[in-house]
Formats: sequence, structure tokens, C-alpha cells
Amino acid sequence: MAVPKGAALGLVGPNGAGKTTSIKLAAGLMPPAGGQVLVNGVSAMEPRARKGIGLLTETQYIYPHLKVREWLGMLAGFSGLKGRRLRERVDAVLALVELTDRAGMMLNTLSKGQLQRAGLAQALVHEPEILLLDEPMSGLDPYWRYRLHKILMEYKASGGTLLFSSHILVDVERLSDRVALIEQGRVRWTGALTDMPRQVVGYEAVCRAQDPGDFKALTNGHHPERLPNGQWRVAIPIDKKEALLNMAAQGGISMESLRPVQEEIEEVLFKFAGMGAGTPEGKEVDA
Repeated sequence: MAVPKGAALGLVGPNGAGKTTSIKLAAGLMPPAGGQVLVNGVSAMEPRARKGIGLLTETQYIYPHLKVREWLGMLAGFSGLKGRRLRERVDAVLALVELTDRAGMMLNTLSKGQLQRAGLAQALVHEPEILLLDEPMSGLDPYWRYRLHKILMEYKASGGTLLFSSHILVDVERLSDRVALIEQGRVRWTGALTDMPRQVVGYEAVCRAQDPGDFKALTNGHHPERLPNGQWRVAIPIDKKEALLNMAAQGGISMESLRPVQEEIEEVLFKFAGMGAGTPEGKEVDA
């Protein structure tokens, strides 16, 4: 695997596939059993390779009886920040994750979502050029999933490089330039999700009709959804597409739109994993 500067690579795959191990290898927390892991051309095991890295682990290691500001200040100091600059960066990341009002609270009093936001703050406090995030959306409510997505997109737009894992494939699709599907410690497929072959499994039509019974027989038992202005949204199986078009041509219904419905990304990924699919070049790659 390789992550170019300023790009985002999402790691997906079943539990135990090797996603967390890949992130630990990239962070220099464990040595590779074979091959090499390089950060800007330097071995990830060397301290100088870690200076530009921000890390958020899925299970955070916190000091429960430190206050949020104390913890962030300590970690910022470990990263080389001092004095006024340290205080400015701690204030900045507290504001970014909206924890300024919790800065004086003990870490062991925070909720899971607040701890996750504090973890993001410590990963960003020293302005790293590379972010390594293991399940960064874990414990976040829908609002904070949205906010974190915006924060990471802004980080990437500023030139930051992102390697992350997630079970939430919608987030992977939104954030990633490329995806690596990992299974049993090997990369089974890598590429953009938009390049992943997804079959058409049906069609969604928006129609106008006086009586939805006119096309109910075409839906294989799926109930049409009523929309404003007399419109109906209808799920049509592949084998009923021609019948729908004929009905519209004969004036039985007025069709506003017809779009193909593709396989869900989850289904495609699981199918790839089950097949042990290789990369587009037909080769498996050590993770």
C-alpha cells in the first residue's frame, strides 16, 4: 500500500483483517515481520519519522485523573511544543472539537463521544502532516460524524495526508480518494470506490399516475412511495423495466425519471472478500 501526500486512503475489511495492525505499522508502534514501512522515505520505526504523525487509536490510552487541558498540554509537549505556542494550539484544538467548556474536567468524566473528540484534538494539536485514525467515527453521534467529516476534509484540503480505518462505509466513500480492502493480512483490492464494479440490481422510477395500482404489478410486492404533487416513487426489478417503459409509452403513466439502482458497497466488498479477489492487476499485496 502507498498513500501519496495530500491523499486519503481508507482501510476496510472484516474484524481481524489487519486494519489496526496496518495503522500500528505506519505509526512505528510495531516492527514489520517482513518488508519495510516508510514515512517520507524514512523507516517508521525511527523517531524522526513519527514527528509528523498524528495518531488516534480505536482504544485510547488516557490518564483518567488528568484534566482535558492538562492531558492535551502534556501530549503537545511530547511533540515538541512549548510555552505560548503550546497554549495556543491546545486552545485551538479544544475549540475545533467544541470541548472548551470541558477543558477543566477530568478525562474519566467524559462521555465516549467526548473522549473521541478529545482524541482527535490530541492527534491534531501538533499540526501533523499525516493523520493515522483507527475507527475515528466510533462513539460519535450523527452531528459529530458530520463535523468530523468536515474537519478531515479541511485537513486534507490543507495538504494533510490521511490513512484511516472505518466500518462505516458511507464515511469511507466520502473521505477516501482510494480504498484498500484487507482480508487475513493481505490487500485483496485497492482503488477508488467509484471504480469498483457494481451490478445494477433494479431501477427506481418516479411516476405520475391516478391509481398506483397501474404499476403495482411491476414492483414484485414493493409498495410505491407517495411523493408530493401526485408523484410516486417505485422500485422496479430489472426484468420489469421494459413493461414499465411500455406502460409509459402507451400513456398509462407519466414517468418523470428512471435511474438504475446499484449493489450496495457493502455487498460488493463482501463479495470481493469472499472471492479472495486480487488487485486490478490480479496480484495480492502484503498489507
